[in-house]
This record gives sequence, structure tokens and C-alpha cells, in this order.
Amino acid sequence: MRSRLRGSTSQTFRALRHRNYRLLWFGQTGHSATLWMDQVARAVLILQLTDSAVMLSLVIATRLAPILFFGLIAGAVADRYDKKRILMSTQMVSTACHAFLAIVCLTGVVETWHVFATALAAGTAMAFNQPVRQSLIPMTVPKEDLLNAVALNSTGLSFMRIGGGAMAGVLLIPFSVGGVYAITAGIYVFVILTTWMMQFSEGSSRKKQADTGIFSDLKEGFAYIAATPTLGIVTALALILFVFGFPYQQVFVPLLATRTLDMGESGVGFLAGATGVGAFAGSLFIASRSNIARPGLQLMINMLIFGGALVAISLQATLIGTAILLAVAGSMTVTYMAFTNGILLEYSKPEMHGRVMSLLSLDRGLIPVGAILSGTLVQAMGVRPGLFVLGATIMGLTAIVALLWGRRIAEIRSGGVVMGHGRHAIEPEPQPAGPPLEANPAGGGR
Repeated sequence: MRSRLRGSTSQTFRALRHRNYRLLWFGQTGHSATLWMDQVARAVLILQLTDSAVMLSLVIATRLAPILFFGLIAGAVADRYDKKRILMSTQMVSTACHAFLAIVCLTGVVETWHVFATALAAGTAMAFNQPVRQSLIPMTVPKEDLLNAVALNSTGLSFMRIGGGAMAGVLLIPFSVGGVYAITAGIYVFVILTTWMMQFSEGSSRKKQADTGIFSDLKEGFAYIAATPTLGIVTALALILFVFGFPYQQVFVPLLATRTLDMGESGVGFLAGATGVGAFAGSLFIASRSNIARPGLQLMINMLIFGGALVAISLQATLIGTAILLAVAGSMTVTYMAFTNGILLEYSKPEMHGRVMSLLSLDRGLIPVGAILSGTLVQAMGVRPGLFVLGATIMGLTAIVALLWGRRIAEIRSGGVVMGHGRHAIEPEPQPAGPPLEANPAGGGR
């Protein structure tokens, strides 16, 4: 029994055997902690300054808009230049933003425009950070450990949904928002250190291209995605989650805590932590699996359950019931993203990883559209009715997708190497629009 338990634990955390991945994981976990603490602190700060749901949604939109505008360029940059240097540069910008907010809050001179300006700067850094960090994962682990690495990455993110959000909520009791930002600036120093300690062979973390420009790289990326139907379908499906799903956490969780459940400012961190509990459990489940045979089918199932959870939250009047349902929603989103990342990395060539992952970042850049829609719904209908509309919309759109492309999505399969990137990433799929996707019989590695 003990040997079986040790084997299971070793299987779950096997990607952490690799030094560069350990450093990347610790840095990502610290980075995630600051993101969740910032999400709670920034929401509290803008509500303190304006007491407006619309202003809250506009701040979220400002922070995420750069991903929409720079996401694709960031992917091309990730494939062309030194990834480690890009990562450190983005982390330094984020550190400066958090330190600035700490200073203006602690000195009592903070104004609304400070919140928006730092949201824009931090969002621009995040636009370049995400595709670089995602495209570094296959460089730090062998292909057989890729899904485990992606899942452990999600586990760190999920753990910090609990730790980061709850930590911010707890810290807001004895400290002000400025104190929270001082702590997050300190965490970023640790994140920069872990990135600096990563070691790659010379030139391995960049792709040198002297004969082509950035826009040629973008054109090549679009042509590659157009020739690989799986990438376009999975990315398009993710639009539903990013536009109609993620605003539940950034807009509705703070409003549920402060307006509906009357929990006060610290309650924002508690409810954010509840979503993190589910997300943490979901990511550990994925990390412990040696193979997910049909991740495409799982995507649609997850989306339907997620939409149903949001509808149920809108009808739930108790704190415990709301927290449990938020945990379900958190579990569905993190497993959905683990499946999506694994499919995109598996079905793309290594030299295209940055541009392919930036396409997902472009989806993420549309979250502001959902955030503004959510704020408008709250103003017009109230918190609970607005959340009901979002959940019902997710379920309805997923049903439409299932009717139109369900067979193709359901036939997306793992390559048998735990969603590794070697089996399908040989060439774009020369398949017509109708037949289901089939595994590459040639197999092979990179």
C-alpha cells in the first residue's frame, strides 16, 4: 500500500525532477500569487475609490486589453528572441507597477487614474509574459512529462487562487491595500530571481531569424493554424469560456462578497479562495493521470458543467452553498485550460509554440468584453440575475458548438504520450473539414 502511494505521488509530481522546470514552476507560482492578490486588492481599491461596478469592470478591461492588442505579436516575439530575457523584463515591469501602487496608497495620494495606469502597464507585461512562459514548458521537460508539467503548472496557479486570494483577504484585515501591494512587490523579487537562475544552452531559448521580420512570422503562424484544424477549433471553443465564463471570478465574486452576501472586503479573498480549492483539486487530478484519451470530449463536458454551476450560484442564497458551487466552477475552468494547453502544444510544432499559445492569449484578451458585459448586466439587472444570464449563455453556446462541430471535437485524442507534443506535431493536419481528427499513425518525437 505504501509503495503504491509513493508511486502515485512520484507519478503526480514527476515533472519537478527537472531543475529548469522546478525553477519555472516556483517562479510561476509566485507570479500567480501576485496576480490573485492583485485581483483582490485592485477590486477593493477601485470600489473604495468609486463604489461602481462599471468602474470595476473597466479596470479589469484595462488590465486585459493589452493581451488582445499585443497577444499575437508577443507570440512571434517569444518564437524569435531570448525567452528568459523577455520573461525577466516583464517581471520587472510588474514589480515596478506594484511598488508604485504601494507607495501612492501608503502615502494617501492614490487616485483612480493610478489604478487604471498601472493596470494598463501590468497588462502589457502580462501579454508578453504568458506566451513566453507557456512556450518555455516544453523546453524544460521531456515530451513524456509534458501533460504532467502543464497540469502541475495549473496546480500552482490553482493553489495560489486559494493562497493568493485568501492571503490578500486576510492581509486586508490588519493592513491597507498599500500594504498588500508592498508584499506583492517583494514576491516579484523572488520571481525574478528564479527566472535568472534558469540555465539553457546558448541560443536554445531563442529562435534566430535574420531573413524574416515579425510580421512574416505572424503570417507564417496564421498559415500554420489554418492548415491545422484542431488548433483553430480548440481556440475558438475557448472563446466561450474567456468571454462569458471568466468574468464570474473577476466581476461577480467581488460583488457577491460585498453586495449580496455582505461579507465585507475580506470576503472577496474568501470566495476567491473557494474557487481555488476546486481548481487545486482539479489540477491535481489531471497531474495524477497518465493519459486522457479524449480531451476534446472532456472540453465540452467541462463547459456544460461550468455553465450549470454559474446558474446554480445565481440561485443560491447561502454562503456555504455559494462556496461549494464556486469550487465546482473553479475545478471546471482549470481542468478545461489544462486540456486546452495540452492539445495546443501537442498539435503544434516546437518552433510554432509561441505563436500558437499567443492565439490562446488573444482569446484571453477578449475577457474585457465579457467584463464590460458583466458590469452592464449588473447595473441593469443586479448581481444574481446577471450571473444567471452568463451561465445560461455558456450552456447554450456550448450546445450549439456540440451540434455543429461536436463530432470533430470529440475525436480529438491524446497522442498516447500524456498529451505530449511529439506525436501530432510533425506537420499540419492535411484533413478535410468533415471527417473526425485521427491520431498520426507515424508517431515519432519532435
